[in-house]
Amino acid sequence: MGKVIRCLPGKWGYVLMVIGISAVFGLWWFLFPGYGSQQEDRGGRGKNGGESKEQGQESLFSADIPDLGLEDIQEFLNRQYGEGKVSFSAMMEELVKGNFREAKETVFRTFWESFLEEMGGSIGFLGQAAVLGILGAVFAQAAAVFPSSRIAEIGFFITYLLTFTCLTASFFTSVETAGRVVENVLDFMKVLLPSFFLAVAFAGGSISSAALYSTVVGGVSGAQFFCGKVLLPLIKVYVLLVLAGNISREVFVRRLTDGLEKGVRWSLKTMVGIFLGLQMVQTMILPFADSVKRAGVQKVVSAIPGIGAGAEAILQVTMGTGVLIKNTIGGAAVLLLVLLAAGPVAKLCFFLILYQGAAALMEPVCDKRITACAEGMAKAHLLLLHLVIAVICLFALSLGIICASTNAVYFGG
Repeated sequence: MGKVIRCLPGKWGYVLMVIGISAVFGLWWFLFPGYGSQQEDRGGRGKNGGESKEQGQESLFSADIPDLGLEDIQEFLNRQYGEGKVSFSAMMEELVKGNFREAKETVFRTFWESFLEEMGGSIGFLGQAAVLGILGAVFAQAAAVFPSSRIAEIGFFITYLLTFTCLTASFFTSVETAGRVVENVLDFMKVLLPSFFLAVAFAGGSISSAALYSTVVGGVSGAQFFCGKVLLPLIKVYVLLVLAGNISREVFVRRLTDGLEKGVRWSLKTMVGIFLGLQMVQTMILPFADSVKRAGVQKVVSAIPGIGAGAEAILQVTMGTGVLIKNTIGGAAVLLLVLLAAGPVAKLCFFLILYQGAAALMEPVCDKRITACAEGMAKAHLLLLHLVIAVICLFALSLGIICASTNAVYFGG
């Protein structure tokens, strides 16, 4: 520093030094406007709060980045699983340390509790439907000794209507489960996105954060409307048509039910493809625009006489910290998306297998119309399963794409 100043005229050396320091602090304030206030707040708490060392080190992320809004995510998790059972900050810390065992244990424990809770009120309906199907078969065979009477047909209709009621009640609990998990995932994304994209901006991706935030928020709103107001009602209509269409010996709505099934599947594929395709196009351009901007700022900072190298190193470390925080939030969010859907997905898979197995077992002894109803219920559960998995993959892959692509801002510098 002294050599640089002595090489210049006296007063101009000091003027240049003041201008350089002012430029560094100006760039720092422009890139990280809340950093100074956070340091001041932490300093005030350290002087006046009187907190113990253990409390100060309780959560690395809640202590160092209090303005990212992680408390909103934690409030959402407390409403879902109870106070303190799942901690977002603790999960982030375990991921940073590479301790995936703790994260997996938390996910598995919460998944098992959610699965048992989901299965509580649905087994009864399925058992009643199976018993009714078997009793209907026994009744039909016993009444077949009177070929000239209509006892067998009347008995079948009575059994079919009771089976219709049980299957409908059981399926509507599954529809409620799928609708609830989709709503929970979308609500989680709403509280996650402000914190996540603030971390993206903190990592130097201000252009990417602004553009991708509006895209993902629009995707959340579109998925909420499309899945809740269009696809779930279509699946309900599909089930009712399957059950009503098999009441007669000749199925008269087969093409309609097949068309609804294909329409729901193609709609889910189209929704995922359009949203992820738009994400891919944006992430091909925006992160590199941020990288060019960041490289320009870094070159300007490094050119400041005397303090350029130190300021560039500080900028590099700060960017690296921002990238670590951003990727950790994204990884923890993906784990929580899986956690939110694990129990309901397991329940839907369980009922899918049971209905398919029931159709296979009833086929030799029951009327083919009851067997067709059980098979149709299995296909309806498969549609619900596709719906839930599509929503999870939509946002989990979106978070992964954004985290991976915006790393170019750090490596491009």
